Amino acid sequence: MYNDNYETCSNTYVTLRIYYDKMNSEKLTEYLEIEPTRFQNKGESKTEINGWFLSSKENTNSKDCRRHLDYLADLLIPIKSKLKNIVNDGGKIDFSCYWKSKNGNGGPTISKEQFS
Repeated sequence: MYNDNYETCSNTYVTLRIYYDKMNSEKLTEYLEIEPTRFQNKGESKTEINGWFLSSKENTNSKDCRRHLDYLADLLIPIKSKLKNIVNDGGKIDFSCYWKSKNGNGGPTISKEQFS
């Protein structure tokens, strides 16, 4: 059961991060068929690696981190094989979970289903 008003949280969001030097952000966007929230290309502003980022920040108002993970999962499950190809080809993919406490206590919750 989700708690969209998570009382101990003042703000949360999740960002998928892909670091992959074999494709710049434009080619990766074309390959994945999803527009990133932001990106970085190797060689621009002293950046040493291509980065492609997709965030739930502007798309989910819930204070429950699980809702943010589900939002991204709904976008990513259909392209799961493409993500596996990137990892198998040396790319790095992870999730960054931002969670800010309202009063210094508590923390995010992730369901066991989200680990599978």
